Amino acid sequence: MQTTLLGLAIAIILALLAALIGPYFVDWSRFRPQFEAEATRFVGLPVRVDGTIDARLLPTPSLRLRGVNVGARFDESNIRVEKLNVEFSLGSLLRGDWRADELTLNGLAVDLGLDDRGHMEWASRPGMFNFGALTVDRLNVTGMLSLKDAASRSLVTLEDVAFRGDIRTAAGVIRGDGSFRASGIQYPFRLSTGRPADGSGLRLRVGIRRIP
Repeated sequence: MQTTLLGLAIAIILALLAALIGPYFVDWSRFRPQFEAEATRFVGLPVRVDGTIDARLLPTPSLRLRGVNVGARFDESNIRVEKLNVEFSLGSLLRGDWRADELTLNGLAVDLGLDDRGHMEWASRPGMFNFGALTVDRLNVTGMLSLKDAASRSLVTLEDVAFRGDIRTAAGVIRGDGSFRASGIQYPFRLSTGRPADGSGLRLRVGIRRIP
């Protein structure tokens, strides 16, 4: 019995060591197509990972992507992320649920466009943000946003964007608080989304105030 318990203990220790040390010797770039395909399925737009890929199992399941691009390569409306870090809930993963304890997007650059009728170009794209049951308990974002208006031929740039919130995409909910800088002025804002009664599109609410 002691020999059996000792063997089991050694096996557990070796498994933990492999989980801790093994990822340093795994070339995760070999799995780039799988990462991109899964992300494309979630987002509903082409996703490319041009930078490095790193993953860990212990102490917390985590994934780090560098140089992430969302949207067609030559599309004027796209998203770029310098650093994407996500920490998953181990218990949720074991149950087959996509739940992230924390998702951090640093160096986010979003280019959006309004058509001549004032509609966001992304709104007409089928399958956009098809995240299914993805949940993020803590969402942290830093970056900038550029908005092009086809009707007025104007460009508005929001710099130093910082946002903290959470995501409940099964219900179509993204909510939180943040701030941005425009024309040298800092603006705090509150953001929330929801799905219309007919289930099509995404309803966006943004409250902005100017700091005196």
